[in-house]
Amino acid sequence: METFSTLFSTVTLFSLAATSAVAVIAGPFGTYETMSLATRTTYWGLAISIGLLVAYLSRATMATLFGERRPLLFDLGASLMVSTIMAPLIWGLRAWLDPVLDLQHLSLPSIALNIFVIAVGIFVLRRQIGLEKPAGYRGINEDDKVPQTRLHRRLTTLDGAEIMRLSANDHFVDVSSDRGVETLRLRLGDAIHEMDPIEGICTHRSHWVALSAVVGVEQAGANKTFVILRNGDRVPVSRKYRPRLVAAGLLE
Repeated sequence: METFSTLFSTVTLFSLAATSAVAVIAGPFGTYETMSLATRTTYWGLAISIGLLVAYLSRATMATLFGERRPLLFDLGASLMVSTIMAPLIWGLRAWLDPVLDLQHLSLPSIALNIFVIAVGIFVLRRQIGLEKPAGYRGINEDDKVPQTRLHRRLTTLDGAEIMRLSANDHFVDVSSDRGVETLRLRLGDAIHEMDPIEGICTHRSHWVALSAVVGVEQAGANKTFVILRNGDRVPVSRKYRPRLVAAGLLE
């Protein structure tokens, strides 16, 4: 959800239009010589639009698998996914719109390699200019580390994970993070107390969320409200706790 939230932003649409225009005018990869202006416009418009969607899908997939803690695997994995999906699509699109081209010279591995190199360059550039976090591949800066709380010391499978939500489950607490869920034998109130210094808020008598994990609010009907977290969780908001979310600026 966080990844696809910028799909129709002004920057994304402008980038799509600008790159399409440049590709149509320049005609790279031999398209200037073998395609008419109308055909180039169709080809590059489709190729770049599909590539944009595949890139978003790849970023969302890597964010789900690795989060923001493994930037090298994130970028390499996303680039490989883009090239694997896009290569046969580009091959088929070129064969369809450029029948004059000798298909024997249209090598699928070559297309995949070109796409991979371009994708790697884009992902690396985004990270170096600060559009991705953490920047660089040398590890995580001190400022980027997930704050460790007393509750982290109780975790066995989520060591170092970013805790996003706490939910009461009888005499247990489900601890949801960017790497999964772990259940602890603990009261919800005690678990919340051990989350200091991470700022959070109770949305329901059985639910607490970290403010840094909130990416949106969903209204389902007249009386049902949910807080949306970065890991995709939908956390209910009860009427009693609604004023607290209003005070925190999450609700009007």
